[in-house]
Amino acid sequence: MAKAYAWWGVLMAVTIRLMEKRDTEEVRKVARATWHHTYEGIIPERVRTRFLDAFYNDEAILRRMTGSILLVAEREDGIVGFANFFSSRRDPSEAELGAIYILPEAQGGGIGTLLLQEGIGRLRLQGATRLLANVERSNRKGLSFYEAKRFKASGEKEELFYGYALRTVQMKLDLAD
Repeated sequence: MAKAYAWWGVLMAVTIRLMEKRDTEEVRKVARATWHHTYEGIIPERVRTRFLDAFYNDEAILRRMTGSILLVAEREDGIVGFANFFSSRRDPSEAELGAIYILPEAQGGGIGTLLLQEGIGRLRLQGATRLLANVERSNRKGLSFYEAKRFKASGEKEELFYGYALRTVQMKLDLAD
């Protein structure tokens, strides 16, 4: 069921809904634009491109669409953002926010918050009590977003990401609040 939100000023009306197959190309465009904008100067371009090619091809997107909660934020001019929530394989009371991407020109207007709120509502209905998100340590804008939403840092790790040493901060939100 789609939810429509009306914002005045810079934003047009935004509808938050589950992704449909017809949205694949627009979701891919949002992912590419956002990743290159956010991680330029943090993650090398060749690494960003390899990741996007692997995780945002048709098959990968459709697999996520059917195996997780994949929400889109749509305005009259098209999809401007999306968020992807997964149930944890380790702990049924835990969920993960795998992605929340908003087009650079649409950031800062509340769309990310709307996607997060809708996802949290759906996760609570599935019995989740905790939400985890991993954020690249140098992504200050991302870290600030999560901190503003009451996520708390619960650890850091370094992992090889297509041959690049990626340093992530794990953020945790208690959904019982």
